[in-house]
Amino acid sequence: MDRNLNEINPIGIGTYKLDLENKDKTLKALLYSVEKGQNFMSTSLIYDNYNVVNFLYEFFRKVNKDKIFLTCHLEAYIEKKEDIEKQLDEYLKRIGIEYVDSLQVHTSYVSKIPLIDTYNEMDKLVKKGKVKYLSASNTSFEELKEIQKYFKLFSYEGVYNLECKYYENIGLIDYCKENDIKFVCYQALRRNNIAKMKYPFLVKMANKYNKTQNQILLNWIVNNKGLNTIIKSNNIKNIDNNLESLNFKIEDKDAEILNKFQDDRFNKIEIDWKNQGGITIDKLASQFIIE
Repeated sequence: MDRNLNEINPIGIGTYKLDLENKDKTLKALLYSVEKGQNFMSTSLIYDNYNVVNFLYEFFRKVNKDKIFLTCHLEAYIEKKEDIEKQLDEYLKRIGIEYVDSLQVHTSYVSKIPLIDTYNEMDKLVKKGKVKYLSASNTSFEELKEIQKYFKLFSYEGVYNLECKYYENIGLIDYCKENDIKFVCYQALRRNNIAKMKYPFLVKMANKYNKTQNQILLNWIVNNKGLNTIIKSNNIKNIDNNLESLNFKIEDKDAEILNKFQDDRFNKIEIDWKNQGGITIDKLASQFIIE
């Protein structure tokens, strides 16, 4: 993507669990997202066992790569330095592109070699022109600060929503803002589970502004918190609803209610940073699911 980075739409295109059983409908939805101005996309080789990146080959035959800021994840396991470029080349080959805009380690434990060594190899790919920027995702605060000491990061992809405020509570989000790192929220709506809780204050706000609960949440995250998001949608109506969430302003007193809310269910969870059988940070928002 060659345009000014400030033109990145704050509501990005998520690709986890794309509906690949209805490829035509899903492709139509992705193209509609681009038509409506969405230009940031995050994806991974492991999504649907390589099928998502294979599907994106079709998408990028219809959309000029320079119109999309594409972030790709390095996945388990990086056992030697050569694995890093090998994974990147897999993205380039399967999607049919010459470069990715941003490359990040999906979770720090996927790298069996020291994280700094991994980022050093990633930086070599920037110098080769295969990657434009380095980013990070799902690290501890200490790991992020260590990476940032040696490498300028473009973005940080992490869980954040009304109920999961871990990264805000420990100061990581403020750190990103202070260091000009875009914080990109995944699970901003917790796959509709926050709306299913029907919190009285959130329902009241939705009625007050004549919006859905999810629109209130997206408006708060983007317009009040100043964060970016990635939202997956296979449905054109939902895409419109998501984008329309930015077209109104909630009062400061309502934003403050959302800012102050804390969910002890999530706050009490101890994060397993080593993937040793506990709840890893990327699984945090998947707890307490309402069927």
